[in-house]
Amino acid sequence: MNNIPETQLEPTQLKRLAARRKSDSYAKVILGIQIGLSVLSPPLCSLVVMFFSKFAVWTALYGIIITCLNILWVTPWRQTLKEKAAKIHELFDCDVLELNWRELTVGSRLEMMETVVEYAGKYKTDSPSCSDLKNWYPIASGKLPIHLGRIVCQRTNCWWSSQLRKHYTRIIIFVLVLTVVGSVGIGLIKTEWSLEKWILAVIIPLMPVFILVIQQLIENKKSVMLLDKLKTHAEGLWKKALTETNTGELTYACRELQDGIFNHRRTGPLIFTWLYKRYRKEMERQMNEAADEMVEEALQFLGK
Repeated sequence: MNNIPETQLEPTQLKRLAARRKSDSYAKVILGIQIGLSVLSPPLCSLVVMFFSKFAVWTALYGIIITCLNILWVTPWRQTLKEKAAKIHELFDCDVLELNWRELTVGSRLEMMETVVEYAGKYKTDSPSCSDLKNWYPIASGKLPIHLGRIVCQRTNCWWSSQLRKHYTRIIIFVLVLTVVGSVGIGLIKTEWSLEKWILAVIIPLMPVFILVIQQLIENKKSVMLLDKLKTHAEGLWKKALTETNTGELTYACRELQDGIFNHRRTGPLIFTWLYKRYRKEMERQMNEAADEMVEEALQFLGK
């Protein structure tokens, strides 16, 4: 009853998803480098000082430099790429879900189209068929009128992102514990170290890890809370849609919900592609089953 399944497979829409994925991938590479420098440096610095004590000051200086670079340059750069990806995805959602473009919130639509051409070409070099981008939203949503199918898709957006970030949070905590234990363990081997050397060789090199991980944990906690709030709001709209027939009000409410989804994409933490691939199959099964139940509920309400 709506064109969501067909529209999301159009070449223009797949190109937009490809461009979004490529912009995100650049941001993820930057995040990976940040994590690598922050997580690997503490135990390496401790090992260096263990065998070459004269380098204690230099390892401490390294930790301070990495921390400053992360805060002042690398993190803002990553945020710019992430915001660009969010704007590209908004092009896709506005067309597929038949929502108006909010220029004051998102920016120029024409400018983003130019960006799509640039990034999509780079993505298609790696994946010409774009097979991993097809059927972004549940196909079952196409059985409903657009004002109902749209809500199914928006709720799916919120649920999917929230679940991935919950998995990511557990991994972050594990990496933090492992890094701290490894660095402190190396330091404990050298029982003759003074407090000053302990601070220089172990504590200060750990600063980039603590700051990066704390940032990630705070961002993920806020992200999950926001996504769960948006999902609850979508479910409220769903109940309203099954009891009322004012499609104009529902469309306006969905546009407001989409603003929340866009703002989350713009500011929320990145999720590595390997984590997405790790949970994709199971999450797709859960997503489609939930969508099928919502569609069945709606069809009963519509008397079909």
